[in-house]
Amino acid sequence: MMNDKTKRLMELTEQETAELDRMAVILNAKHEAISKLHSKMVQQILVEELERLKRIQTIEKERAMILKDLSLSGKDLNDSVVIRKKFGEEDSKIVASLHSNLKESFARVVSLNGISRALLRHSLAFIRQNINILTEGGKRKLIDRKA
Repeated sequence: MMNDKTKRLMELTEQETAELDRMAVILNAKHEAISKLHSKMVQQILVEELERLKRIQTIEKERAMILKDLSLSGKDLNDSVVIRKKFGEEDSKIVASLHSNLKESFARVVSLNGISRALLRHSLAFIRQNINILTEGGKRKLIDRKA
């Protein structure tokens, strides 16, 4: 029989997974905007990304509190024996599956963030290279201050 805290833990884990999946969609859009050097679009996406991150943090805080109330840690959810003892045979399978989905979604977001960083570094290098070309290595001014 599932208690209220276990049920809430499951709900929050599902919610957090869904939020991370939405974050992945946002990060894919950011990749496209970065690769097209569309700075206004990147700015808009960053606002969405920050809002989504706040939601994820709120859910994660509540999830961490419930885990604490259940005398568990996030690491405990990786241990099938601990999960089975804490939640019973039937509920442990659900908890383990939900936790596995959460970890997969989190790993996907971490990977996409790494790609974003690489794309941003590449874009910045591209911009610097073009400025260097346009200014002939700093010998020419790009902007006339009189204009």
